[in-house]
Amino acid sequence: MTDQALPSIPLARLFTMAARSLTDELHLRLTDRGWPALPQAAGYVLLACRDSPTTGNEIAALMRTSKQAASKLLEGLEAAGLVERRRDDGDVRRKVVALTARGRDLLATVEEIYTELEGEWAGVLGEPAVEMVRSHVTTALLHKFGGSLPAVGPPGMTVRTIGLRLHD
Repeated sequence: MTDQALPSIPLARLFTMAARSLTDELHLRLTDRGWPALPQAAGYVLLACRDSPTTGNEIAALMRTSKQAASKLLEGLEAAGLVERRRDDGDVRRKVVALTARGRDLLATVEEIYTELEGEWAGVLGEPAVEMVRSHVTTALLHKFGGSLPAVGPPGMTVRTIGLRLHD
C-alpha cells in the first residue's frame, strides 16, 4: 500500500468490484481442483437447494427467468450430477429440486475456497478488520431486509418481490 490517500469510491462500486474479484478467483480455483466450468447461475441454484429442496418455480423466481429457462438450467445441473428432481415426499403432485452428494461436495469446496480467499484478505487487512467488515455489512443487510438475510441471486433481483429468504 502507498502513503497516498485512497480514492473515495461509492460502497456499491467497491462491493461490486470485490464480489467480481472473489467470484472470478473462486471459479479459477474450482477449475484447478477439477470441477467443471459451470454457469454462474449454477451457484444461485445450489445455494437455493442447500438447506432444503426447492421447486422449479421458486428457482425461476429467484433467477428472474421463465420456468422453461429455469428447467433448462436444472437439466444441465442434473446432468452434471449436482441436483436431482424428484417427487416431493409430502405432496406427490409436486416435484422438488434437491442437492445430490456431488452438489453438497461442490458447495463444501466453495466454502473452503471462500475461507482461503478471506484469509488472503486478512493477510492484507488483518483478521479483525475482515471480521469487522463482515459484522457491519451483515448488520446493515439485516436492517435493510427486516431481520433476515435475502436469498442470493443474480444482479438486479428484487428480493422483496420474490419473497425468498436465506435461513442461516
